[in-house]
Parts: sequence; structure tokens; C-alpha cells
Amino acid sequence: MKAFLLITISYVVQCWWDVGHMMTAQIAKNYLKDNRPDVLAWADSLVQDLNPLTDGKSNTFAEAAVWMDDIKETGTSFMNDWHYTDRPINPDGLLIKLEDQNRNINSIYAINQAVSVLTNTKTAKNRHTMFKAQMLRVLLHVIGDLHQPLHDTTFWNSSYPNGDQGGNFMKVQLENGTLVNLHSFWDAGAFAFSPNNSFLVRPLSQNDLEYLNNWSLDVINKYQFTKYNNMDMTNPTVWTYVGYRQAVQFVYPMIAQSNSYNKDYVQQAQQFCEENLAIGGYRLAQKLIDIFDQILLNEARLKLED
Repeated sequence: MKAFLLITISYVVQCWWDVGHMMTAQIAKNYLKDNRPDVLAWADSLVQDLNPLTDGKSNTFAEAAVWMDDIKETGTSFMNDWHYTDRPINPDGLLIKLEDQNRNINSIYAINQAVSVLTNTKTAKNRHTMFKAQMLRVLLHVIGDLHQPLHDTTFWNSSYPNGDQGGNFMKVQLENGTLVNLHSFWDAGAFAFSPNNSFLVRPLSQNDLEYLNNWSLDVINKYQFTKYNNMDMTNPTVWTYVGYRQAVQFVYPMIAQSNSYNKDYVQQAQQFCEENLAIGGYRLAQKLIDIFDQILLNEARLKLED
């Protein structure tokens, strides 16, 4: 596999960690608004709890989905491995070694830890703690990450004997000559998420909030929840396997040894990303519903004990 290829796109845009993450959260928000407003009220209140300690760029439900990327810029690194689960694609059968850290501390771990904190029976008397507020933001972000396939795998071959770090070491050349890595190409929704560098920049203006909301409603209408009734909506381990399969079947084939790709690949990738945003939003909403229902059950048990 060669190190880079040409893709006929002429602009570089904001990545999944801003627009994509906000869209995933906004889709979840609108789904909850229509189906479980009590869950939305609880989750939104936890978002607000952390606002006094942020830089003002993550104060709304949608913007809070970017918080985990924001804190990396402050030197907060202990959650860096929570953004991905790197299952290896190893077509050449190379002898590879995965560090125990990468095997056990990953996006699946992050989601399970967040659920554990938010539903802990020992803290059931207190819905609002700073730790719970942080873990709610972890869920908003990491569930979005899992629906970008290159957060679910790393490619290994003779060109990348130590792995390509989810496409971060693999370069793609844009039409204007700019080199970006494959991961960024997918983070940016195949460069569909933004027409210019001022698009949905946080903190969002009122117009931007309305735009994001309308856009999410369009996606919900296009990819309705009922379409995914047969998909797993609760198990993050399954989600990462689905993302891994998507990477194997679609993301990487365009850069096989011939370095060729289908001329419609970019358009297909954009549609692919848009649908993944919808699925990610629905899964986030369902995870929040499951957590809140468990919180209600824990609180009911406490009342019985009292």
C-alpha cells in the first residue's frame, strides 16, 4: 500500500470532533425531546453542572459533546485512550504486539465506566456530582467517536509495521496539493461537514444553534429510527465491531495496493458518515434512556429501604 493518494476535494474543513460530535448529540437531543423529555432534562442539567469550569465553548448539550477534545488542549491526557478501540486489520499476517493498555483502556472501557459512575447505587442519593457531570460528557463524546470507523481499528502491513494509528499515518493528497491524513478525511465526514472555516465554530451563535437543530432534524427524517430496529442499540462492544467491519469493507479498500478507488467514493463516504451520525445519535439517546431508567430504579429502592 502506498503512503498517499489523490482525492479530488479542494478544501479542508472542521473535523468530526466539532461538527460531527455536535450533530450526534443534537440528533440524540431531538430524539429524546420527542420520546423521553425527562431523560433530556436530566442529561442537560448534568451538562450545565460543569459549565462554570469550562472555557464557555461547551455550555450546551450539543457543544458539550466536544469537551473531551477540549481538555486535551489543557494537557489533560489520562483519557486520551478513551477515544478509540484499535482492533487490528492485519491482511499480511504480521507478528504484532498490542499493549495491554490498548487492549483494556479504550472507548468501550470509557462508556462502561461512565455508565457505572452514573448508575452507582452508592451515590444514588445524589444525581448531581462533578464526577457524574464529567462522565455524562464522556458519553456524549465517545459514543460519537465510535461511529467514525477509524476510531475502531488500526491497519498493519509492511508499510505500517507498527500500525497506521487509525489512518493517522496514512496520507491523502487533496486536489490543491494539500496532504492530510486518512483519519482526518473521515473525521471531517469526507469533507462534507463544512464549506468554510467559520462553519459552526464554538461557542455557537443563536443562528448556528438553529442551523444545527434544523440539520439534525433533516438527518432524523432521512434516517428514521425505525430503520434500525434490528441493530444493537445498547452494547458498545458490538458498536466497535460494526465500525471495524465498516473499515474493513469500505474505508480501506480504496487504498489497496493499486492505490485506486471508485470515482464515487467521496460521495459514498459522505453519505456513509451522515448515516453513522444518525445511528450514533440514536444509540446515544438509548444509552441515556437506559441509564436514567436505572437511576430511577435505584432511587425507588432507596425509598423502600428508608
